[in-house]
Amino acid sequence: MIIVNDLLHSGDLAEKTGGTPTVVALGTFDGLHRGHMDVIGRAGDYAREHGLRLAVLTFVNHPYTWINPCAVPQSLISPAEKIRRLKEAGVNLLVDIPFDRELALLSPKEFVRQLRKLHFRCLVCGANFSYGFRGNGNTVMLAQSGRINGYDVLVRPLLEYRGEPVSSTRIRRDIARGNLADAEAMLGRPYSVEGIVRKGFQRGRTLGFPTANLYVDRNGTALPPSGVYIMNVRVGETIYNGVGNLGMNPTFDDVIREVLEVHLFDFQGNLYGETVEASFRRFLRPEERFHTLEALKARIQEDQEEAKRFFL
Repeated sequence: MIIVNDLLHSGDLAEKTGGTPTVVALGTFDGLHRGHMDVIGRAGDYAREHGLRLAVLTFVNHPYTWINPCAVPQSLISPAEKIRRLKEAGVNLLVDIPFDRELALLSPKEFVRQLRKLHFRCLVCGANFSYGFRGNGNTVMLAQSGRINGYDVLVRPLLEYRGEPVSSTRIRRDIARGNLADAEAMLGRPYSVEGIVRKGFQRGRTLGFPTANLYVDRNGTALPPSGVYIMNVRVGETIYNGVGNLGMNPTFDDVIREVLEVHLFDFQGNLYGETVEASFRRFLRPEERFHTLEALKARIQEDQEEAKRFFL
């Protein structure tokens, strides 16, 4: 997959696709949920049907970063995971550009003119897609431009879940409330966070349950409530089952920031400095303060046994 990080200051991009015209999926794609993947999937179908290259145009940052900085939502997906999932979806060209003042000030007509650098034959978007200065461009205008200028425009209806459109906003709300099943249903996958494994106090190793520690930030990343969860952890290409504690570990009074501590079943080795992806599968219990280490060890053992039953 070829990645382009600048569109406005780039020339003709035909060489990026070997001279083959493209079909472009358009969207913020800030979670790559089922609705987003429906748009990208339809664009992929069109590409195969017409012998075109599949391109995706999206943004490195959320548009609110410039439009309304105080309202920038929590992230649902890391940049690395976004790239990996788009590559797995068969995207040939990813135009992953910053949403900045220069882009925001483009008129709808100029926005489409910039897209011409991609030599597209078709544009695919969701029914709520808007573009150009203050979002003045909409799907009706885009379809009209297509009829006039000789390219196809495919507008996908919004997918629904429980009678309402699937949206990143709903997913964030359900994650915050601990409704992991609903979030997973709308994402099309278990919700996960990605991070670098940091060295902690190594208490888990002393207790017989070594953990991989990921520092987390609720201001920047969507997170479920504090507590103990059944989890999967991807290390490279391998998926491990495990149990994780998200929070401040109240049994000890020396934890100064929220951390996700995950014990991986059947794993041997050192993960310090490695980037891993931790997926929340099911909530087990709230965090607890234990008065003895023996009580803590007994409860961790119970959690582990329940998690292993979950994966049977």
